[in-house]
Amino acid sequence: MPEQDINLKTDVALIQKDLKQIERFFTKFDTALNSMSELSKHVAVQGEILKSQAEKLQSLEIKITEHKLDDIERNKQLSERLEEHRKSAYADHERLAKESQLNRKERNEEIMAQLSKMNGALDAKLTKLDGRITMLEQWKWWIMGLGAVITFIAANIKWSGLF
Repeated sequence: MPEQDINLKTDVALIQKDLKQIERFFTKFDTALNSMSELSKHVAVQGEILKSQAEKLQSLEIKITEHKLDDIERNKQLSERLEEHRKSAYADHERLAKESQLNRKERNEEIMAQLSKMNGALDAKLTKLDGRITMLEQWKWWIMGLGAVITFIAANIKWSGLF
């Protein structure tokens, strides 16, 4: 019997050990199940968040598409307005260029008329000055001729007989 007791005690000890291992296994299993249930809750929450984010992204994509279309329309309008302003500016530039050309032409004609008047006045003054210079040259030659005659007479007179 003692051998049976020992075997029985050994069997009981082994069974107790197996029960503890089974108990540990189920404890770990319960912990893992709890963790998995929490993870599934988190995954469900994350799934809902992802759905919400996906919906927001879709709405944002729709808004972006709408804004792109608006921007394209605005760009067309701006291009049309810019083209109108270019045409208007070109027409204004041509008009100003013509007016400027006419103003320059009128001023050039006025300047040429004034220059013609000044040229006539200068010609008259130059003619008058030429006449005066000619008269002075004639007087110079008369005086030089008179001086030559006086010198010739003075050289040919016997001065010793006069005094």
